[in-house]
Amino acid sequence: MKLSVKNLGVTLSDKSILKDISANFYEGEMVGVIGHNGAGKTTLLKAIAGLIKYEGSVEITDGEKLVDKSAVVRYVPQMSSVSTQLTVFEMVLLGLVKDLSWKVTKDIFQQVDNVLHAMQIDQLAYIPMSELSGGQRQLVFLAQAFVSKPKVLLLDEPTSALDIRHQLIVMNAIKNYTETHSAITLTIMHDLLSASRFSQKILLLENKGLSILDEPALVLEAQRLERIYNVKVSVEKTQSGFLNVVPIKPI
Repeated sequence: MKLSVKNLGVTLSDKSILKDISANFYEGEMVGVIGHNGAGKTTLLKAIAGLIKYEGSVEITDGEKLVDKSAVVRYVPQMSSVSTQLTVFEMVLLGLVKDLSWKVTKDIFQQVDNVLHAMQIDQLAYIPMSELSGGQRQLVFLAQAFVSKPKVLLLDEPTSALDIRHQLIVMNAIKNYTETHSAITLTIMHDLLSASRFSQKILLLENKGLSILDEPALVLEAQRLERIYNVKVSVEKTQSGFLNVVPIKPI
């Protein structure tokens, strides 16, 4: 399966947000999306998901066959407030609902339970969403996306509200899902160490367009990052073999 973006552009309220973006993404590939604030990262994911109008084309193909985007794409936005009294189990179950005549079978219950265990939130199954912490709610939103087994995952800062332990749980779960289900995953990240650790490729946005899409070592170069972020940086390789971008001072 392949996701192809060709000459994508987005204009909102007569303001150009993105222009002329072309890129291909492949199954089993986890791509970190980075760039300075206002670079258009969220806009890019929303356009691919079909949530906003855009110019150009976004196509998903399986061999020579064109795939219906609405059936295989899931977009998970940044965490928002939740006032519902639905339990965690019920919230994740909603990710499978197709219509009002849909019936919950034993297999479907097991499918939801498996996802809750994979995300290590099974102990929260019968707690109302309104009683959860921000980080716990984010884990539930991701579980809701995973349970429908999408082939394209678009994640907007999935670890922004999480502590270090849960960041690792989430990122490992995303990586495992991507590999196990041969999915295409685009994840907006601000933590460049996580981007280098978990991504096969990194997409860097600059000046409303695509600056580079390549392996982390070829994207996370000090000179390029200093130009993008206006910060003096040092790019170091950790003992574990990951690239760590250390900010030194504003330029």
